[in-house]
Amino acid sequence: MKPFQPLKDYRVLITRGKGQADGLKDSIEKNGGTPLLVPLLEFTLPDHMEEVHQRLGELLTYDWIILTSQNGVDFFFKLLGKQPLKLPKIAVIGSKTEAALKRHGYKADFVPAQFVAEGFISEFMTLLDPGSRVLLAKGNLARAVIAEAINEGGASCDEVIIYHTVLPRSSEKKLVQLITNHEIDIITFTSSSTIHHFLQIMERCELDTYIDRIIIACIGPIAAKTAEKHGLSVDVCPDVYTTDAMVADLIRFIVKRNNKGGTLK
Repeated sequence: MKPFQPLKDYRVLITRGKGQADGLKDSIEKNGGTPLLVPLLEFTLPDHMEEVHQRLGELLTYDWIILTSQNGVDFFFKLLGKQPLKLPKIAVIGSKTEAALKRHGYKADFVPAQFVAEGFISEFMTLLDPGSRVLLAKGNLARAVIAEAINEGGASCDEVIIYHTVLPRSSEKKLVQLITNHEIDIITFTSSSTIHHFLQIMERCELDTYIDRIIIACIGPIAAKTAEKHGLSVDVCPDVYTTDAMVADLIRFIVKRNNKGGTLK
């Protein structure tokens, strides 16, 4: 008996950066879909490194370090170097970030139940004393909500940009070709940054009308709000903010729609 393949005949655009798309690609293929890899994110070191080196040189003056993404973890340890280090307590957002930290040989001291900044803050603030010092290492496009909440709550939070998110030059031509040839059935967005870069290309090439019938899946509420704010209709947004949960909800959406005799948007 052939395995159930709910994504058979569906071509699914993956917008994640290189090196982070494998899990989502495998999940789509396992369920019969055809993954289309067009990375809309690329990550680079900041242009000005003086502040980065200064902050990292002061690590032991902090009580906590916050790392909000897999990229944040990887760039943090890349910048630290390979020498063994004693570190302050480490807080992360999300199971994927926690797993990335483990790959570098460290265990998270705090992981929130909700993998968004607002949920993180409500739990993390209970661990801080007045005057606690926190270092938030993040990308240039990350929101300021965590640092603002910590500082307003009586502790102290410094932010340091340890990587930049940019649009890969080679991706625009490939994406435009897929869109204009109607070769995409589903788009998966795993961050607000992927949405911003996608929409920049759509606007620049005047392709807005080409995406009306495409199913759109977002990994969580922040990305979904970004998409909806810019006029996109989000069909799938899981309660658990992981790619596995996004694919599972995508399958439920497709099965439910097909059972009702629906078609693409």
